[in-house]
Amino acid sequence: MRNKKHVIGLFMAIVLCVSATLAAEVPEFSPRITDVTVFKDGHALVMARGPAKLEGGWCRTRDVPSPLLGAFWTFVADEEAEVDFVKAGFVEAEESRPCLTFEEIIQANIGKKAVIVEHPKDADAVSHEGVLLALLEQETEREVESPQTVPASYDRWGRYVPSQPFQEVKKEKVESLASFVMVRTDEGVQLIKRENIRSICLAEENPATEHKEKTEVREIAFHVTGKGADIPEQAQVGMVFIQRGIRWIPDYRIELLDGGKARVSLQGTVINELADMEDVDLRLVVGVPNFIMKDTFSPMALREIGLKLSSYFAPPSWRRGETRADYLSNALMSQAAVLPRGEPEPSAGGPDIPSEGQQEDLFVYHKSGITLRKGERAVVKLIEVTVPYEDIYTWDIPAIPPREMWRHVNQDQIRQLVNAFSAAKLMHQLRLTNTGSVPWTTAPATIFKEGTPLGQQVLTYTSVKNKVDLPVTIATDLNIRKEEVEVSRKLRDITLNSTDYTRVVLHGTLTVTNFKDRPVQVYVTRQILGAATGASADGKITLSNVVEDASLLREESWSWYWWSWPWWFYHVNSLSEVSWKTLIPAGKSATFEYDWYYHCAP
Repeated sequence: MRNKKHVIGLFMAIVLCVSATLAAEVPEFSPRITDVTVFKDGHALVMARGPAKLEGGWCRTRDVPSPLLGAFWTFVADEEAEVDFVKAGFVEAEESRPCLTFEEIIQANIGKKAVIVEHPKDADAVSHEGVLLALLEQETEREVESPQTVPASYDRWGRYVPSQPFQEVKKEKVESLASFVMVRTDEGVQLIKRENIRSICLAEENPATEHKEKTEVREIAFHVTGKGADIPEQAQVGMVFIQRGIRWIPDYRIELLDGGKARVSLQGTVINELADMEDVDLRLVVGVPNFIMKDTFSPMALREIGLKLSSYFAPPSWRRGETRADYLSNALMSQAAVLPRGEPEPSAGGPDIPSEGQQEDLFVYHKSGITLRKGERAVVKLIEVTVPYEDIYTWDIPAIPPREMWRHVNQDQIRQLVNAFSAAKLMHQLRLTNTGSVPWTTAPATIFKEGTPLGQQVLTYTSVKNKVDLPVTIATDLNIRKEEVEVSRKLRDITLNSTDYTRVVLHGTLTVTNFKDRPVQVYVTRQILGAATGASADGKITLSNVVEDASLLREESWSWYWWSWPWWFYHVNSLSEVSWKTLIPAGKSATFEYDWYYHCAP
C-alpha cells in the first residue's frame, strides 16, 4: 500500500512539474542528423542530436520524426543525465507570408492611415480617409470526412489483400471575415463594405506586406534529469528512430581482364526522401531486418495515415520470377547464397549505431562526411576488388509435364510449357570466386570486356570465399541436341484407391558439340517429373518428393506445381534431377544418356 502511494505521488509530482514548466517558455533546439543506417527496403535507422538549453530540465523541438511503432528512443550524451519523459503534441504557432488579398493587407496595417476608394453599386466612387481600425474575424471548427484508401498489398503468405476504402474524420478550422471594414474618420467610425472596395492607398512609406496567421505544428518535448545530481542547464539531447524515406540500390560493374581475372566494382545509388543531411555518417546495409510494425507509425509521429513517397518505395512483389523487385527489396530470404552447380555446400557459420562490417546476418558498408538534401540522389562507390573467374557453360532443361497431363491445363499454360522448353539454351556463365574481404549483395551486374558490354544479369548474394555463377549470354559455337523416346508401357503397374496406373518408361539422349578452338567446361542438368533410374557419363541422380520438397523445381517450373492437376499425380510420381559435369575438347562432342519413368492414369 505504501509503495502504491509512493508511485501515485511520484506521478503527480511529474504532472505538476510538467504543468509548471510548460507555463514558462521552454527552450527550443534543432537536432541535426548525424548518423543514418540505410536498408535497401526504404527504412533507415537515424540518429539526430543537438545542443539544447534546459529550463527546469525541459527542451523542445519541432523537428518531429515519423518512426515506426516501437522504434523511437531518446538519449542524452552526458552520462550523468538521462531523458525520463517525452511528450509529443500539436502547438499553435504564428507564421508569416506575403499578403495576397485586400483583406490581408488591411489586417497587416491596422492602426495606420489609409485612403479607401469605395464604389457602391449604382453610385459614384467615394474616398474615405482615416485610420484602419479592424476587420473583424471569427474562427470555428468543424468535422470533415476525407476519403482515404489503404493500398492493396500481399500478406506474409503471398495472398492478395485488396485495397480498403475508409473515411477519415478530421477537425478543420473555418475562418469567417466580417463583410465590412472599420475606419476611423473625422466624422467617427465608418463601416465600409468589403465588396465595394476598389483601391486602398496607405499613407505609410513602408507599409506592412507580411500576413501573420496561426497554425498548428507538431512539437516534441524532452525532460532531462540528473542521475543523483542537479539538472544540467544544457545538454546534448538526441533521438534514435527507424523511419521510412531513404533507401539504396546497389549495382555492379564487372570487367573481364586477362589471365582469368575480373575486376568487380560495387556502387550504391542513395535515394533521399527523408530529410536534409549534412556531413553525416552513412551506412549501407546488406540484408533487411524484419520490421513487423513497418506499416504502423509510432504515436509520437502524430500522423494517422502513411507518408506519400515515390514509386521507389513500392513494396516488392511476392511472385517468383520478378527479379527486379526481388533484388531491390533484398529481404534476407533473397540474400541466401545460390551455390554453383557441382560445388559442395559450405559449412554454416540508446540503441547502438552499427559499425562497419559483419553484424549477425547483416553486413554494413560505411561512408563518412556525406551531404545529401531531401529529394536528391547520389551514387556512392563502395568496393573494388580483382577476383578469379572461369568460363563455364550450362544447359538446364526444365521438367515438362507428360503428354497425358496436358488435357488438364488450358491453352495459356500450354504456351508456358512451350516457352519454357524453347528457352532451355546452352548459356555462357562466369563463375566468380569472392576472394575479397566483404560479401557481395544481390544486385544487377553489367559485364564488360575491353570496354564492350556483354550483358546485364543479377548477381546473387555471395559470402566471402564462396563462388557464384553469373549468366552472360547464350553460348555460341556450341550445338545442343535432345532426343527422348518411349521404351515401354506396363499396364496396371500400381494400384491406388482401386485405380490402376500405367508405368511409362523412356530413354533420353543429350548431345553437346564444341566448335570452339579451346576446351570448354559444361554442366548439364535435366529435370524430370518422374523417377530417373540410370545415367551415363557419371551422371548424378537426385530424387525428391514434390509434395514435401519442391527444392528441385526451378523458377521456370514452379508455376506448374500450382496447376489444377489430378490429386493422384504427385502421389504416384516423384521429381528427379540428373546432372553431368564434363570438359569437352575443341571439335569434340559429349553424349549424356538417362533412363526414367512416370505413372499415368489409363
